[in-house]
Amino acid sequence: MSETPRTATRRAGHIDAGAGTLLLENTVKEVFEGAAGLLHTANFIDGMFRFAVEDTDLSPEDRKLHAQIGGRLGPTFAKIDSWTASLDCGRLIRLVLSCAAGGVYYISLRPGETQFGVAREGAAVERGDRQMAQISDQVRELYSLGPENLGGYSTYAPVLPDVSEPAPVLFEAPDADARLVELSRRRVSPLDLHYVSGHRGGDHLFSTDVLTDDSLGTYFRKVSVAEHRKRYEEIFLASRQLVRSLSYRLRPALRGRLSRLVMDVEQGALYYRCLPDDLALFGVTLRQKNVWDADRRLETIIDEYTGGGAAA
Repeated sequence: MSETPRTATRRAGHIDAGAGTLLLENTVKEVFEGAAGLLHTANFIDGMFRFAVEDTDLSPEDRKLHAQIGGRLGPTFAKIDSWTASLDCGRLIRLVLSCAAGGVYYISLRPGETQFGVAREGAAVERGDRQMAQISDQVRELYSLGPENLGGYSTYAPVLPDVSEPAPVLFEAPDADARLVELSRRRVSPLDLHYVSGHRGGDHLFSTDVLTDDSLGTYFRKVSVAEHRKRYEEIFLASRQLVRSLSYRLRPALRGRLSRLVMDVEQGALYYRCLPDDLALFGVTLRQKNVWDADRRLETIIDEYTGGGAAA
C-alpha cells in the first residue's frame, strides 16, 4: 500500500503545464521536500499567483489565509524597497516577518518575480528562512542568474569573532537604559553588526555604530555617514508603524504577535526587533556576506538584556 503524498502542488488557472512551468514547480518542490522548515510556498509574477507547493494536511482555511497574505505582501515589499532606495544599498531582496512561534517570508527571485513562504508550525523560523534562500539559489540558477546569498547563509561565520573594542555611543537620552546601551556598544563591530539604535515607542533612546571605520568607507560613496544615520531613524519609525499595522493581519499565520522584521537588501540588511516594555532595537549591517552574523549578534544583545525572554 502506497503512502499518501505529503506535498501538494496547486497552479493558477491561467498557468499552462508547459515544460518550463513544470521544471520551475519541480525545482521548488524538491527544496520544499528536502527539509521540514516550510509549510507553504507560492510563486508570483507581478503580484499574480502562479503556483503553490504546500503540505497536503493544510486546511482549506489556512490555504485561503496564506493566499491572502501572499497576495497582499507585494505592495508592502515595494514600500520597503522605496524606503531603502535612498541608502544606495541596492534593491530589497528578502523580507522576513516573524515571532518566536512562526514566520512568513517574501523574497525577490528577479525583478517582477517573487516567492512567498510560511514556516511549518513547530519548526524553527530559521529553517524556513534557509529553505527560501535555497529556493532562490535554485530558481535563479534555472534563469542563469547568480546566487544572491539571501540572509548571508552561504557565508556565515560558525563562531562570531570577538569584538576588539566597544563602539562609541553617538547619542544617549537621559532616560536610556544604561545596561542596554552598554550591551549594544559591546556587540557592534566593523565585522558584521555596524549600527544599533534603541527606542521606546517612537522616542530615540540611544545609538551606537562603527560607520566611520576605515574598512566600511566604500559603502558611503554617494550617501554620507551622517545621511545614513538620519535615514536609519526615519526607516525605524516607518518600520514601527508597519509592524503595528501587520501584526493583526499576520497573527493567524505566525501563531503569535509580530516582533521581528528583517529587510535584506543587495548590500546588507536592516533589522527591527521588539523587546518588552515597548522597547525596540534597530540594527544594520552593510555587508551581504554578514547578514546572518549581524542577525545573531543583535540576537545576543537581546538575549543578554532579557535573559532569553524577548517579546514573542
